[in-house]
Amino acid sequence: MNLRQLEVFQAVLQTGSMSAAGRLLCITPSAVSKAVAHTELQLGYRLFNRTPAGLTPTPEAQVLAVESGSIHRQLDALQRTARNLATTELGDVRLAAIPSVTHEFLPSLLHRHAQKHPQVGVEVRTIHQDQMTQALLTRSVDFGLGFFEHPHPQIHSELLVSGRLSLAVARTVWDRAPRAAGMAARLAQVPAIRLVGDDPMRQSIDHTADRLGTPGGPGIQVQTSRLALELVRLGMGWTVVDFLTAIRLDPAHMVAVPLPDLPPMSLYSYHAGNHPPGLQATRMLAMLPGVLHEVLSARNAAPPAPR
Repeated sequence: MNLRQLEVFQAVLQTGSMSAAGRLLCITPSAVSKAVAHTELQLGYRLFNRTPAGLTPTPEAQVLAVESGSIHRQLDALQRTARNLATTELGDVRLAAIPSVTHEFLPSLLHRHAQKHPQVGVEVRTIHQDQMTQALLTRSVDFGLGFFEHPHPQIHSELLVSGRLSLAVARTVWDRAPRAAGMAARLAQVPAIRLVGDDPMRQSIDHTADRLGTPGGPGIQVQTSRLALELVRLGMGWTVVDFLTAIRLDPAHMVAVPLPDLPPMSLYSYHAGNHPPGLQATRMLAMLPGVLHEVLSARNAAPPAPR
């Protein structure tokens, strides 16, 4: 199969009809039918059967679909790169970020990028750290943003910035104890909102709970730091948050207490080692240090941490 035959084959697979495939490829249904017939003649077996529901792939076509899927995705990526290089003002960027980065930092980056490159489209996917590998290696995204260096050998990690973790708790809960009391005394009877699974933040929460002597018991465990923080806002306990989240907490309602005994957390950008980001993605990545500096400078203007 040549690339044109592969393109027609994938279009019919996706749409289930010659006419819909023709519209997708901007050619006539007759041209699609002839391409399919020619491919079947070369291969020596049928690729599609006609059914009341449309064209369905034969068992042979289903095997070909699995084998040719990655080639088709690579062809799409090549076409995107070619379009991006055709002009410096047009193109698109696809990125993935973990929820903490998406909610707390990414809006600032997207705003700055839109001001400087208004003709460039941007697609953002909010995914968890353990989903980053598939998104990058299948080229579903140009680059990713997340905490901690990525362990996969085929993914390149670039350190952007590091910052301290903080304990987050509702101000109403924090102010119940006398101001002279230390953190352990203030939170002696306050439960921890913990994380389930293998989220690296879970270890930081467990370590802090042990140090504070947090009461045991079943408690509440959630899957995302975002949900944990919402429960903290309601006064249901405390949790540990990253430095980007900490600097954006409303001091009138939330308290962020730095945890210097915990290792700092680092923000990284990721990309597939054998597929570096294209022109527009590289431009967006180049904006990251400046935007991060602006976001983190808010910490200097914030009131001092509670004692």
